[in-house]
Amino acid sequence: MCLTIPKKVIKKEGDFFVLENQKGDRQKAQSIVDLELGDYCFTQGGIAVEKIEKEEAQELINIFNIN
Repeated sequence: MCLTIPKKVIKKEGDFFVLENQKGDRQKAQSIVDLELGDYCFTQGGIAVEKIEKEEAQELINIFNIN
């Protein structure tokens, strides 16, 4: 089982999205789900695989104490 933390879409660059985690680390990823700026998602192997609600993302960030 893999564990991933929620990432926020901060920019779109061509076919890629720039994602940022709570610590400010950034990643470029392609997506198999419909994403827009400000959305939160989970990634696997450089691909956004699931979009999640902001409230769920914040709850997970709090649970894992990611600050």
